Amino acid sequence: SDGYIRHIYISSDGTDLNTYIPFMKGYYEAYGKYPTKTPTDAGYGSYDNYSFCKENNIELYMKYSGQRKQAEKTTDKNRFKTWKFERNEDNEIICPAGYKFEVESERIETRGVYPRTIEKLINPHCEGCPLREKCTTSKKGRTISRCQELEAYQNEVIKNMASEEGKEIMNQRSIQSEGTFGNLKENWGYTKLRRRGESGVKTEIYLMSIGVNLRRYHHRKLEKQRQVEEILAQVLN
Repeated sequence: SDGYIRHIYISSDGTDLNTYIPFMKGYYEAYGKYPTKTPTDAGYGSYDNYSFCKENNIELYMKYSGQRKQAEKTTDKNRFKTWKFERNEDNEIICPAGYKFEVESERIETRGVYPRTIEKLINPHCEGCPLREKCTTSKKGRTISRCQELEAYQNEVIKNMASEEGKEIMNQRSIQSEGTFGNLKENWGYTKLRRRGESGVKTEIYLMSIGVNLRRYHHRKLEKQRQVEEILAQVLN
């Protein structure tokens, strides 16, 4: 926040997906509220994390895996990817040959934090389609697994990030978050942990973060002092 590290969560989890919710719960315990926006990279964009944001009035500014590819220009090579298929006014998926996918079955996925509905879509028009060889190698024809709620979340992410506010937020994330990591690694030479075990790692990260915040505080204090001195010098001259 404005260059200061406000909260830390230590985890041995191999992916970022599972760390967002416990991190945010810890933040809430520390400050009594959630931030209104949490811009992140694609490692955090998931159904569970988006649902948590919606539940706690946090706006969606979290990239998701594949977002950059989806934004690429449509070519003959990628036009058969599911995310390039058109949607009609009823949000039904249309294949490149112009045929509509139909819902074959639905199931409730409960393995995550939040249950979600997964649709299995089939296209009954694959037989004899001149584009079949480019579209699918399955003997049963093209099938798609779909979660409409997740798609709605992802569309909201795209819309938010495309706004002027969204662009500025993501830019500030790069400057503050990535800038802090870059400064630690390149300028301070802090490239690996010296301690082992969760408690040891936590102690080390907290000490390093305190150093970052103290340095930030004094840097800003000196900067304000220089500004005041420049103003006084101009007045006296």
